[in-house]
Amino acid sequence: MIHRLYAFLSRVWQRAGQENDRRFRGDCDFSEWMSQEEAGFEESQGNKYQPVTDSLVKVLRHFPINIEDSILDIGCGKGKAMYLMSRLPFRRIEGYDLSDRLAVIANKNFRRLGLRQCRAVQGNALTFTEYDKFNYFFMFNPFPQEIFEVMMGNLMESLKRNPRKCVLIYLNPVCHEYLITQTPFRLVYKKRAMVRWYDYFCYECGEEELRKG
Repeated sequence: MIHRLYAFLSRVWQRAGQENDRRFRGDCDFSEWMSQEEAGFEESQGNKYQPVTDSLVKVLRHFPINIEDSILDIGCGKGKAMYLMSRLPFRRIEGYDLSDRLAVIANKNFRRLGLRQCRAVQGNALTFTEYDKFNYFFMFNPFPQEIFEVMMGNLMESLKRNPRKCVLIYLNPVCHEYLITQTPFRLVYKKRAMVRWYDYFCYECGEEELRKG
């Protein structure tokens, strides 16, 4: 019963999103979900694609973002979050996804909308290390904890190599306990939703926390 209800509601959600894509987002493809098989990777490597909620804009506006800031979307999918990020004055908006197919769709969406500051590439969180030029990071529960821990290790190496204050915005923060107990990141802001997998938790890590760590 619960499974059927979830399937029904997900179809309704997708149809509404696709209509908004058609009418208000340049007929882009942001809202149709994509399974791991369709995206070209195994379930053990990551979660299926679902678009973020528009509440991301309100979350971002909680922070004093300016032209000196750059943001990376870790597991960017079709680029819905990056499209929303473009409403803020980021200098650079980039993302990577394990699925080359999803990254191609994201870049097609950006071209349709004329978002020259947005760029998606194919990348594996287990080996991706190009974090140095970013001070904001976003993710929507993109992969299991064992991969999350490796990704965070790579990010921490970047922060040690290039110390800077940074913000991590985490939608559906299933690895919250790991973050606050095993890394220098501290929780600074929450935006709760009626459905828990649309909760936004935001964390900061400054140079002082890095020295303590």
